[in-house]
Amino acid sequence: MDIDKLKNLMKKSEFRNPTNGLLNLKEVVKELTKYRNNNLNSEYKVFIGTDSEERENRIDFVSVIAIHRIGNGGRYFWLRNYEKHKVDRRSRILKEATMSLALAYALLEQELENNHIPVATGKSIIEAIKEIEHQSFGNINKDIILRDGLEIHVDIGNNGPTRAMIKEITGMIRGSGFNVKIKPEACAAANVADRYL
Repeated sequence: MDIDKLKNLMKKSEFRNPTNGLLNLKEVVKELTKYRNNNLNSEYKVFIGTDSEERENRIDFVSVIAIHRIGNGGRYFWLRNYEKHKVDRRSRILKEATMSLALAYALLEQELENNHIPVATGKSIIEAIKEIEHQSFGNINKDIILRDGLEIHVDIGNNGPTRAMIKEITGMIRGSGFNVKIKPEACAAANVADRYL
């Protein structure tokens, strides 16, 4: 499945939150904004990560959006997807990274839609946000929270069999315009998503 199809799937999915139950992506963005607006003096980071686990007849993927109020907790939202056929470890890790990228694009696109900001045809979401920031001289609408501090967390690290994939996966994510963290700093994938597998 290509990244645009995954992005559209994520935009139509229902996310779970321990407090609010089921939410669509539009509602998730509103909750992230509301959480940030409760304390505008704090610094925030938004993490996106995916982890997976092989089951008897399928692979479960759990993707997470988490917002961290630095030094003072956070909130998270997660969704589960399934793949019916098993694949090798490398393909599974690539799929996790691709799902996280697709979710990041879906989240940014939904945020722009929530704020009635059109994305010009042929422009990427990242280009659209940079252009909006440039046009507003950094004084972008306060409800747009994802322009800074967005990280993609990947469940790979220097220890274990995934270390051979670090350059490939981190290069793919950085090349897409996002910051990337690997274990042990990849809490959205390695800790939060892993909890729901």
